Amino acid sequence: MNKKFYIVGIIFISLALMFFYLHESKTNQETHILTKEEQEELADFVDSLHKEGGFFSSVSEEMIKGGHRYQTAGIIYSNDDIRIHVIVPDKQVITDKLQIEINNIYQEMASKHNLKWEAFDIRVVHSDETK
Repeated sequence: MNKKFYIVGIIFISLALMFFYLHESKTNQETHILTKEEQEELADFVDSLHKEGGFFSSVSEEMIKGGHRYQTAGIIYSNDDIRIHVIVPDKQVITDKLQIEINNIYQEMASKHNLKWEAFDIRVVHSDETK
């Protein structure tokens, strides 16, 4: 049952991520409509994150090994701007230790998959904090 919970979470985030646009630059906050080539590059990047053995699959395996129950929600603006909310059960207390542990898992998997850790903004939250 727990494994199905994580798989549904991964499917949910992969579907959600396919509907977002990129920012050309974080500094000037201008909206940038993607060209066809940029759309294809983003789709390839997102697919590589979600494939079997990819980044999110590896994160899920490590989170399960660590005994974490969670869901994820996020936006991939570009290869350099990936924002993820790790949603833990409302009953669970979010401690500094928990945040560090979850961030370490994401950081290790980013390194393993040759992704820039600086591109990630990982936040551990409860479901009511994602709105």
